[in-house]
Amino acid sequence: MSQLVRIICLSCVLTATTVRSAENVIVIMADDLGYADVGCFGCKDIPTPNIDRLAAEGVRFTSAYVTGNMCGPSRAGFLTGRHQSTFGYYQNVSQPFDPAQGLPRMDTIASLLQKQGYVTGGVGKWHMGTTNEQHPNAMGFDDWFGFLGGGLMYYPLDHPSYNGRFNPLKKPANHRDLQHTMPVIHNMEPVQWDQYLTRELTDAGVAFVERNQEQPFFLFMSYNAPHLDLEAPQETIAKFPVESVTKVPGVKPNARSIYGAMVYELDAGIGRLLAKVDELGLTGNTVVWFLSDHGGMKRTSDNRPLRGSKGNSYEGGLRVPMIVKWPGKSPAGVVLESPVTSLDIGATSLAMAGGNPVSSGLHGTDIRAYLSGQTDQAPHEVLYWHTGSYKNPEGAIREGDFKLLYQKGKPELYNLNKDIGETTDLAASQPERVRAMLSRWKEWTKNAQPELWEKSHGEYQYADYEWLKGSQHYRDKSK
Repeated sequence: MSQLVRIICLSCVLTATTVRSAENVIVIMADDLGYADVGCFGCKDIPTPNIDRLAAEGVRFTSAYVTGNMCGPSRAGFLTGRHQSTFGYYQNVSQPFDPAQGLPRMDTIASLLQKQGYVTGGVGKWHMGTTNEQHPNAMGFDDWFGFLGGGLMYYPLDHPSYNGRFNPLKKPANHRDLQHTMPVIHNMEPVQWDQYLTRELTDAGVAFVERNQEQPFFLFMSYNAPHLDLEAPQETIAKFPVESVTKVPGVKPNARSIYGAMVYELDAGIGRLLAKVDELGLTGNTVVWFLSDHGGMKRTSDNRPLRGSKGNSYEGGLRVPMIVKWPGKSPAGVVLESPVTSLDIGATSLAMAGGNPVSSGLHGTDIRAYLSGQTDQAPHEVLYWHTGSYKNPEGAIREGDFKLLYQKGKPELYNLNKDIGETTDLAASQPERVRAMLSRWKEWTKNAQPELWEKSHGEYQYADYEWLKGSQHYRDKSK
């Protein structure tokens, strides 16, 4: 072997070793999961041993927040690492085939990690639009297995339990039926599937890890569970008899039973995914995050002791269960109480990969020093939310223990340290604090941009995307 060949071979080995030393990143996001619906956050009626194990081996955050109280805005914030109001994303996609609705072409956490040499994968719910420019493959994901709507029925549409409700679908269809009946796709190809959806998505996540175990990877496990509709395998529902479920105000026992089964299946899927990481010897080199995309729904979830739920800006709409396991770096079983945000996941992951969150335009904070115990300083002096519209701004600001909400032109002030349930409005008794916090929030909202889209005029019931062929949503517009 010549000296030149030896040098080239040695260079290849060093390069491969250097690349493989980067931490893999897995982000597991639940949909509509209640704050108190995980064992390590106080749940009594739904066993979640795999999520609990993640917390026992990692760090659990008690004051973790997302950037929006609805699926679309919250996920747009997470995926881009930026406050969604700064690019005009204020509402859920309501007409999935309206090309005006959804995420504009821009960098995502996935595309930024691609630039750092990562292979990037996503599984499950997208909800960011359906055009070719909005497809996950065009937004930084090398590999995508899932669905592009805001949800999906948990069984194929010809499942006997549906009694023909969705196949054929009555037209014009409402937005929920449009969202929840689109095909499962792998990149640009439709996929046939026949099992409970949460299990199908887990299979796809496991397969992605197996395929990419030799290189640094980013995997976004975007489960739609336990989002409505309430569906689970009968044998799993049987584990949650209505007389045994927790009595949650406003939640019917039967709904809680099925919801419990859905969370149980979600946890089981997470267990299977993490077991595969263990089996492949990747555990010590893989950072795993877990969170919900916002608070749980009134009809199904337990957000106590928080006030509110999905769709509003009280703690029950914005504060979520969040966990991270960073093997060898973050201490095991630690509970961190300072506020953090879903935006910090992208910033921290990019920093771990060797990128620069600030120069990349991310709004989160690199919290590695906080995670590892190198500092106990709170990562954020203040947190902001813009949960209204551009024309009618509403939202919240948190400074230390105090949180101010601004809704319908009226401020509300709460001391979260003394009143986590936001039961006592202090606005009238602390006018100076209200004025200062409201002024700071209004100054921050000057960065907001006009809505990316207004409500659709007309019906968008069909599209001619190749991946829709074979589904009842496909129509060749050229004919």
